[in-house]
Amino acid sequence: MTEEQAKELLQKYLNEQASPQEQKKVEEWYATFQVKDVVVPADRKAAIGAQMFAQLQVAMRRKLTIGSVFKLGSFIRVAAAILLMVTVGVVIWKLNTEIPSENQITVINRATQQKRIILPDGSVVLLGPSAKLCYPKIFASNSRQIELEEGEAFFDITHQEKRPFTVHTSAGVNISVLGTSFKIKSYQASKHLEVAVVTGKVAVSNPKGNLGTLVKDESLTYDKNNGRTAIRKSKTSAVIKYAFDGATLDQVVTKLQYVYSIKILLNDSALGKLKTTASFSSTQSPEEILDILCSLHHLRFNASKNHKSFKIYR
Repeated sequence: MTEEQAKELLQKYLNEQASPQEQKKVEEWYATFQVKDVVVPADRKAAIGAQMFAQLQVAMRRKLTIGSVFKLGSFIRVAAAILLMVTVGVVIWKLNTEIPSENQITVINRATQQKRIILPDGSVVLLGPSAKLCYPKIFASNSRQIELEEGEAFFDITHQEKRPFTVHTSAGVNISVLGTSFKIKSYQASKHLEVAVVTGKVAVSNPKGNLGTLVKDESLTYDKNNGRTAIRKSKTSAVIKYAFDGATLDQVVTKLQYVYSIKILLNDSALGKLKTTASFSSTQSPEEILDILCSLHHLRFNASKNHKSFKIYR
């Protein structure tokens, strides 16, 4: 339940329009929260206090306007509802905020939309609703390790040749990359785990060994019950953009080779120093991108029969 939905329910409770089931839900909810254990920043406390005062004034004015006596029981009911609203706001705020420990940060997404997280190395994670992610405040010098404990997440990983990136899951399946974009769906209640690659290459494994290596537009489904895997072609709806602003052709080629799992050869080392300013996306094929690059620099290219190797020349 979002904060807005919680407020709507509490307003119905306050107006005595809630059904018996809704009343019971509100009262049970109120009984479960322990506000005293929640630490809230001063600015959030001020906002909640102002909101609570305004709601109390509105409720009291409504009671007096209709000519009824504002009895002590009514005041207690209104106060309890407002306190619950405050509690819900605090708890929802807390659960949608990063919870740091000494060395680890845990993020739980209680919202109904994706939550964008920027990791210490600049990598981006789009965390799905109800998902839980744990990562260190600072990555190690030789590796980057995080854990997707629950749910669905999309990863756009910064390429670092000397620091491989690994996502551990509660199913015991690990996804290792150097820098790429991919999606993981790992719910503890589901018997299947899914990995789909948008760009680059990933290696999927468990304690028994390698389960498969995936490249762009491939996905893997892992059955937790019998350990079987299935790999298939599967385009995702995610689109990754690449922008080059004055990059050398060598840098552009290196990026494209990793994104598309291809080989690109420059037949003259001098070509690698040519400056390139252009933008591309993962929806474009290698041939489309190379055609644009060659047009920019008045070059030509050819492709191997399997379209996995390319040569650029004058």
